[in-house]
Amino acid sequence: MSKLDEKRMIDDIKLLSLDMIQNAGSGHPGICLSAAPMIYTLFANHMVYDIDRPEWCNRDRFVLSAGHGSALLYATIYATTGDFSIDDLKKYRHINSQTTGHPELNIKKRIEATTGSLGQGFATAVGMAIAEKHLESKYNTKKLTLFNYNTYCLCSDGDLMEGISYEAASLAGEYKLNNLIVLYDANKMTLDGALDKDYNEKIANMYAALDWCVLTVKNGDKLSEINKALEAANKSKQPTLIIVNTILGKGSEYENTNKIHSKLEDDDLHQIREKLKGTGPFEIDEDNLRHLRRSIKERNEFAYSDWYKDYQEYVNTASESEVEKLNDLINDEDIILDLEKVIDKEKLFLDKTMRDINFQIMNVISTFIDRFIGGSADVVSSTKTYLKNGGNYTADSYQNKNIAFGVRENAMGAILNGIALTNIRCFGSTFLTFADNMKPSIRNTAIMNLPVTYIFTHDSFMIGQDGKTHQPIEELSMLRTIPNLEVYRPCDYKELIGSWQLILKNKKPAALVISKNPTESYKYTSIEETSLGGYVISEVKNRLDVILIASGSEVTLAMKLKQELLKNFIEARIVSMPNIKEFFKQSKEYQNQVLPKGYKRMVIEFSNDPTLYRLVKNDEDIININTFGKSGTPEELQNEFELDLASIIIKIKNSI
Repeated sequence: MSKLDEKRMIDDIKLLSLDMIQNAGSGHPGICLSAAPMIYTLFANHMVYDIDRPEWCNRDRFVLSAGHGSALLYATIYATTGDFSIDDLKKYRHINSQTTGHPELNIKKRIEATTGSLGQGFATAVGMAIAEKHLESKYNTKKLTLFNYNTYCLCSDGDLMEGISYEAASLAGEYKLNNLIVLYDANKMTLDGALDKDYNEKIANMYAALDWCVLTVKNGDKLSEINKALEAANKSKQPTLIIVNTILGKGSEYENTNKIHSKLEDDDLHQIREKLKGTGPFEIDEDNLRHLRRSIKERNEFAYSDWYKDYQEYVNTASESEVEKLNDLINDEDIILDLEKVIDKEKLFLDKTMRDINFQIMNVISTFIDRFIGGSADVVSSTKTYLKNGGNYTADSYQNKNIAFGVRENAMGAILNGIALTNIRCFGSTFLTFADNMKPSIRNTAIMNLPVTYIFTHDSFMIGQDGKTHQPIEELSMLRTIPNLEVYRPCDYKELIGSWQLILKNKKPAALVISKNPTESYKYTSIEETSLGGYVISEVKNRLDVILIASGSEVTLAMKLKQELLKNFIEARIVSMPNIKEFFKQSKEYQNQVLPKGYKRMVIEFSNDPTLYRLVKNDEDIININTFGKSGTPEELQNEFELDLASIIIKIKNSI
């Protein structure tokens, strides 16, 4: 073969994808047959990347939001870069395989993000584009270009049905993210049948109204049309949606039906292989394969070297501190910051609420960490997470740090994931009760194990008169049961500093849950001991009658109870539990030291979290709320639910 045969390569990618699905016994062949031409064209002719350096910071990104098409992605990566092997393809959907049923983050294998839950990839891609614009504005000069990559995304009809995609698309239009290009596999078929049974949106009109450039490819098999659209998208001053009209499962006897959403019959696969002039399973024209990889390498051969020249020039001309910041970003270096030393505790307004103190701490962090950005879902005036010297991120000021996400909690979470995948340490804030709106995105954060920090204020039903819709009851339970997610609920400024210290150090997903109400500071709370998850903050003088365990704002209540119990000749040890999950990671020896066996333990927390049962023996040992709240003042609520001091004292006395 004297030159690259693109049709042969596309057909081989299709067949490799189908072989993977047949070998696994499950998967989605429809998208593999319909979307192969567009994903091939993108990887072969448009995306800028280095075959030898998959982690190069200025590479174009590709996110498969339609994650059910993972077989197509793996086959394409095999064909274009060789990062997956034929053996990897044969292990598709098998246990411990790198070719998982839906894409899972593995940048070394060119999987830029975990997707699968529809819409998540779309919104994550928006986050990547936001991050690129930020870096571009910070580091590029008239002479030097360190960041100028595009983020590409392939989405499905199902992706665009999800509300999260609309949320993210709206923000992308507002920010004029012309570095974002979305290919829409418009096959008009969902899992349950034809799209028009439940989806009649005029997508082109909708996205045009959101300030997107909208292009249409009438025939998804025409490479010339796809190439032309991608070239136009790269010249756009807006984010671009390319509507590619395709036939789902083209070539199958079940094409254009929802039956193509599952493994093919052997006879159907056989006739497709004959139509596409394929050979045997997992076979590909090796000569053509070499042509393709060489073609990609030649097209991109100067991209990395040109970038590296600019990088070296930047290193030689910029200040030492600026170079350090850039290298920390590129290499995702650990953040070394001792908050206890840099925060002047004398200047903290300790008579303020925890959210006010958190505002002060975050602004100290921002002065020391350049790659610390984030925002709020339209409640920054309440969550108080604004970075004073950070400026507002806008289409005219991408270098700034404060992102106004609007009332888009779910999209905010996924966008933060995209930002974090660019090695920027980011945060997003809202009320704790609205964590429910973010659950899919937080879950993806945890699956990818990204260092995104979610800041939740208004952490108790004691917020009062907004009523049960705004009073978080079950959210702590939801957050604490998510694997990989660290949930911090500090009780005072020292535990808050300690929590932030761990958040910055550990590179883990984190939820910081704090109160809008005034809190007190206590003598024996500790920045350092916060890392233990739970520890003693107030000891008994003579004998141990009961151990009261609390977190966050309920610690203040526990300390008041201690004084009242003393009047009844009952001595209580107070244990603060800012991170339950972390406490149970400590040695059994330490756990028994804090919570010794043979002594009465009681938990006080205004939530409905079954995790608390790990700390006690019986249901009656938990003083909590297991129903929705009511509208009323904090005092009224405490009395109504028998969570006032007098009522709790009676419960404790009856229990011991």
